[in-house]
Amino acid sequence: MNTQNENENNLIVKVMSYLVDTLARTLVTLFDGVKNAIDHANPSLFALIAVLLPYAIPLPVALMTAISAQHFFGWGVRESYILGFGLEGLGLLVWVKLADSIVIGVATANEKIENYVTFLWGSAIAYEILLVSINVILALREGADFIYALTLFLVCLLPALSAVMYGLHKRETNAQLATEQTKAEALAEKIRQEKRQDRKEQQALKIQMQYGKDIDGVKLKENNPAGNKFRK
Repeated sequence: MNTQNENENNLIVKVMSYLVDTLARTLVTLFDGVKNAIDHANPSLFALIAVLLPYAIPLPVALMTAISAQHFFGWGVRESYILGFGLEGLGLLVWVKLADSIVIGVATANEKIENYVTFLWGSAIAYEILLVSINVILALREGADFIYALTLFLVCLLPALSAVMYGLHKRETNAQLATEQTKAEALAEKIRQEKRQDRKEQQALKIQMQYGKDIDGVKLKENNPAGNKFRK
């Protein structure tokens, strides 16, 4: 009786051990799959964020600029929104091109690039001065406190920061695409050269086989001078 109880207990222990082990392996497989999915998705996710942020962050700043233009200048809704969104669009173009040009200028010592970078710096500074003047300085004239003005000033810098990050990401993406294209062209050229070499080897083999047949024919004629004539 005791032996039977011990066997039943051992069976229950084995079943529970098997279930726990199966559950543990299932969880490990599940977590490994989630980790691998996140690792593979991270580059694409970061690229998506880098593309969307330069267009998303300037939107509230553009709305704020439009409202400031309506309040301080007495402009209409249409004119104010054209100013707000047009100013942010200009800032996006200037900062993206500036980041791209700085990277090119660091890699090369071209005087034209340096002049272009200087022009873009001037345009970027003019954009920031205009943006800060409309939103921060005019708010200070209306009696806004220092903390509010400082926060507003930092908010005005966010579109420039996102545009610079997008410009750097764009440069990295272009460099990566150029590298991949170069590798693809090199691989295609390698395949073409291999096919060309294979054709040369096949042609040389055909010539060698034909030459071998000619030699065998000459030897046959030398061994049988009478050719196809039968002896009488």
